Amino acid sequence: MAICSGCLGLNDVKPIGLAFKGMPPADRAYVIVGLSVEPPQLKRLDYMFSISVAEYSVERQDITGNCWRYNLIYPSVPPFGGTREYFAYDVKPGYYAVVDMLGASEKQSLAFEVPAGRIVYLGEFTLTSSHGISLNRDLSVVRGNFPGREVFLADTREVLRPHGAVCVGP
Repeated sequence: MAICSGCLGLNDVKPIGLAFKGMPPADRAYVIVGLSVEPPQLKRLDYMFSISVAEYSVERQDITGNCWRYNLIYPSVPPFGGTREYFAYDVKPGYYAVVDMLGASEKQSLAFEVPAGRIVYLGEFTLTSSHGISLNRDLSVVRGNFPGREVFLADTREVLRPHGAVCVGP
């Protein structure tokens, strides 16, 4: 038995790069997220630093997907101190919750509201020198990169920590 957030997966989240033009269609949204690794006191890690942010149902209080279909934002960066990178995704509007994050509560998580037709910034997740993760939500950090377009800071709410889909396979 394998436990994962979408094992076989049809993911409706599309990476679009930071050079995207214009605004998203009325039935979609663009999400911007940053990842960084604190310098230099953090030694090189043996794995990529990544965050999993999955579409979340506030009503069900869990991810919306299963083994065959899920919507997952999954940026990653090399594990070197001083690394900083931003990512942009075309997503279905709704809520997206952090599925796994080092040092986070086992029972609580953070969900971001992603409204239709908007460009929203979730924040910058930083791997700290103590191997925890901090979240900086300073919108001015990214706003200057998108002249002529309005970038909004995603509203947040605390939610129950999502569980990955339980997939049974060979």
